[in-house]
Amino acid sequence: MKISSPRGTSDILPDQIAAWQALEQTARTLFKTYGYSEIRTPVFEDTGLFKRSLGETTEVVNKQLLEVKSQREGAADDAAFALRPEGTASVVRAYNQYDLGREEFLSKLFYIAPMFRGERPQKGRLRQFHQIGAEAIGRGADHPLLDAEIIALSVELLKSFGLSDFKLKINSLGSAQDKQKFADWLRAELKDKISHLSDTCKDQYERNVFRLLDSKDEDCKKVVQGLNIGTRHLSDSGLKYFEEVKKGLDQLGVAYEVSSQLVRGLDYYTHTVFEISYAGLGAQDALGAGGRYNGLIEQLGGGDRRFPEPVGAIGFALGMERILLALEAQGKTVVSKPSIDVFAVAGKLEFEKDVFALVNLLRENGISADMDFGCGRAVKKQFDQANKLGARFVLVLGEEEMRHGTVGFKNMFTGDQTDVPRNEIILKIKSML
Repeated sequence: MKISSPRGTSDILPDQIAAWQALEQTARTLFKTYGYSEIRTPVFEDTGLFKRSLGETTEVVNKQLLEVKSQREGAADDAAFALRPEGTASVVRAYNQYDLGREEFLSKLFYIAPMFRGERPQKGRLRQFHQIGAEAIGRGADHPLLDAEIIALSVELLKSFGLSDFKLKINSLGSAQDKQKFADWLRAELKDKISHLSDTCKDQYERNVFRLLDSKDEDCKKVVQGLNIGTRHLSDSGLKYFEEVKKGLDQLGVAYEVSSQLVRGLDYYTHTVFEISYAGLGAQDALGAGGRYNGLIEQLGGGDRRFPEPVGAIGFALGMERILLALEAQGKTVVSKPSIDVFAVAGKLEFEKDVFALVNLLRENGISADMDFGCGRAVKKQFDQANKLGARFVLVLGEEEMRHGTVGFKNMFTGDQTDVPRNEIILKIKSML
């Protein structure tokens, strides 16, 4: 029976890899410009980490966690692990575990990594997907201009990838107290309307009322649109903070739309939240999102007793698959073609060992090279293989070349052919590369 990749996952094949590498290289360059350093965390964590950080009432924890269970005998303790559904919780866990705050006033970290959720697979929504993300954490992170920077960085990343026509929405949930006030107000406003809605909406009302604000249920959307939310839930300090964030974005020339219904689906968010979308993707139109999560560091066992205020933190994540889909929709797809510097051809089977030695000499000198392993295939077939590999030059060792100590040299772009002394071939190729 033919075995395929698990449903909801996809292989990244050689002809697709250039597009992925372009995103990664562009991201690393820009992160360096902004002063961010890379961090790599395990693909699975203690399940409790995600329950405590994301919230036990969230859809991610309730329906989408992919738990890891060991088959090792007596490994009951191994049943409490889950593949990471997002990057923030793992980064915060590492920040606390290695006490990065003791060494750094502000830690600016980024990651490029796979994430895992038990989604119902569809275009742009996979069970294994990849994110480019950043987190700024520390006592120096509680500043509205850092919110503006992190939002501007996410926008600049998308522009650097070549994307255009995406939309940035922002909102503020205020402090933890403001957020609770917001939740209480929503429940009061929706109390008399919830009985007419679906069971799913009723469940969200009880478990996490904020989920109703981005519900896909049409009846629920109509009810929510009738609410006059505005900024009524924000305290004076929360409102002032949000105004400073907007001023920072204005100063940087970042276009945005304030959306009072934007809340994000994870419990840890406070103050600024944002989302970037591209309408050309259809229903799954979010390219990325993020926000501030003051208090999460302490919630996961970190913090510094010398400082009473919660450690500041803000971050974002962009979905690589959706970015690539958006680039494709805009006609900006990067296609990878195999390419090497040199392909070496054996005129006869008896010369294969000499060709093998020549190929490895080229590699030792930093020249990418390959040969045919077809056990003496015809010269034409070997040239066909050179074309498939995108070779810039072809070297030929035949009877004449072996007799005179030369190498047949062909430039595959110009078609020019010549003989080169074998002891000069390295210099010849390097001069032309």
